[in-house]
Amino acid sequence: MVKYNRRRVKAWAKSKVPFLIEKRLSIALVVLAMLLLYIFRDVIQMVAVMAAFIILGIFSLIYNRWIKLSLGAELVMLGTVVTGLVYGRWQALIVGVVALFFAEVITDRFTYSTFVSFIGIFVVAMVAPMLQNVGITSAGILMTILYDVIIAPGYLLMGSSPLRTTLFVATHILFNIWMFMFIAPFVFRLVA
Repeated sequence: MVKYNRRRVKAWAKSKVPFLIEKRLSIALVVLAMLLLYIFRDVIQMVAVMAAFIILGIFSLIYNRWIKLSLGAELVMLGTVVTGLVYGRWQALIVGVVALFFAEVITDRFTYSTFVSFIGIFVVAMVAPMLQNVGITSAGILMTILYDVIIAPGYLLMGSSPLRTTLFVATHILFNIWMFMFIAPFVFRLVA
């Protein structure tokens, strides 16, 4: 039979829990981190989505390192338009410019004519958020056409061959029509 000792029970009840005393700084930091993650979850999600689009955009242009023919198969446009519709123009501008910049540097294709693409990305990032009511597919296709209307004359003025420019514009429009019809709606629902 267990004998009840009130004094002993009271002493035990008022004693400190040893692992909490030893680990209180760690526990306080974990609780603080969880609180901050909860408070800033939208910002953290936005930064994570932007980083993912930047990485996808960079890797989608790596083929330019070995293939010297610039085709329009890239994911910078997708990242820029989706980010613009979900988060806003400045976030879209960051995604587009950072992805394009690093892709061009990594592929060793950064030239003065690259600034034409930056102008196109700037315009797309500023205009895309205005198209929230038309849907991701229509917005993406319109932004692709706008981008190509801006860059094609720019590249021709910078000395690019009409054949190479036409090939880029044609493949860029076709690839992005496919991308915004079949892939972008799923991606948009995922991040929105």
